[in-house]
Amino acid sequence: MHEAYRPVVDDGRRRFPEDLRVKAPRGARAAIAAAAQLKHTSHSEYVRQALLRCLEADGVKLRRGLVELA
Repeated sequence: MHEAYRPVVDDGRRRFPEDLRVKAPRGARAAIAAAAQLKHTSHSEYVRQALLRCLEADGVKLRRGLVELA
């Protein structure tokens, strides 16, 4: 599991107060569902972790709501 993220079981509103909508290529929902199933997690959890990994790979860390540049 990603070190910057520790899951909390709740409705997501306290831990994840921001909604994010994106346009995605055709088939993205099915691909996310398949990847989430492989990781034994929810679709939303998979996307959150993937987003954090990608940001960190690009030199941007999100810690407690603050942006850190590497």
